[in-house]
Amino acid sequence: MRLLEIDRVRITVLVDNYTDLLRSDSSSVVTRPDLQNGEVLLAEHGLSLHITAWSGDESLSVLMDAGASKVALLYNAALLGISLHDIAALVISHGHDDHVGSLVDVLELSEKPVPVYIHPGSFSRRQKRFSDKPFVDIAPPDKAACMDAGAELLFTSGPTLLWQDRILITGEIARTTVFEQSNPVYYVEVSDSSDSWVPDLFHDDQAVILNLKGKGLVIITGCAHAGVINTVQYARAITGIDTIYAVIGGFHLSGPFFSRIIDPTVATMQKIHPGYVIPLHCTGWEAINRFIEMMPDQVVLNTVGSVYTF
Repeated sequence: MRLLEIDRVRITVLVDNYTDLLRSDSSSVVTRPDLQNGEVLLAEHGLSLHITAWSGDESLSVLMDAGASKVALLYNAALLGISLHDIAALVISHGHDDHVGSLVDVLELSEKPVPVYIHPGSFSRRQKRFSDKPFVDIAPPDKAACMDAGAELLFTSGPTLLWQDRILITGEIARTTVFEQSNPVYYVEVSDSSDSWVPDLFHDDQAVILNLKGKGLVIITGCAHAGVINTVQYARAITGIDTIYAVIGGFHLSGPFFSRIIDPTVATMQKIHPGYVIPLHCTGWEAINRFIEMMPDQVVLNTVGSVYTF
């Protein structure tokens, strides 16, 4: 797909797992929030990113994901002076509840219909199934409530271009690596019959891709359930652009199942050699530290409210 270049992009982290008000700028591409008089930002196990891209005199702002709760996203956005009333679109990386908590609330802020780019599989019922304890239901976004709140649902099973071919949403991501596999505790309902639950391969997992002029691709992931390396390789394949300037988002390397693939993931990312690697949300502390150890000049440690300008 012909993904046109942009001149600049600013990514503001509105929701993430970590907060640290004392962290200073560790890279020229990041600025930290300047809060006063006891103001604090809220962290939670969720993700939301406000993305503004520029091309010449034009700009466009989209929101990727909507956090876990009904509190953190709206609170943090207001404190940081980020308007959610006039975003051009919402992009949902996948249907897990820690990415759609404030989805309806954000939609209700707008006085006009809001395009929501989402894979149809994101509305499926999901569970985490364990052998030694009860199953855990994972509530999907409420489709009817989204539509009542003004969502214009635009389904992204395949690659989708928006803003005159300057922003690319991947849709389903091809699985090409040997080591990136889905956690077997996840299940998804594929029909309404009682025996319709199958292992969840996260076909709805998707990323946002930008082509930064003279730099290469900026790849923004939600959880990278498809695998962060698979995501990078798929972005290369569908754009025909090999150079990766930045990878930012959740890499889903936390927990005992994924600890075994931290080293091959980091080693492969070293070979890809992005200019910046910014792990968020579900990447996990062990994996983040491994990235810092092996790629110290490329990794930026994120905290809530950080603003990245490329």
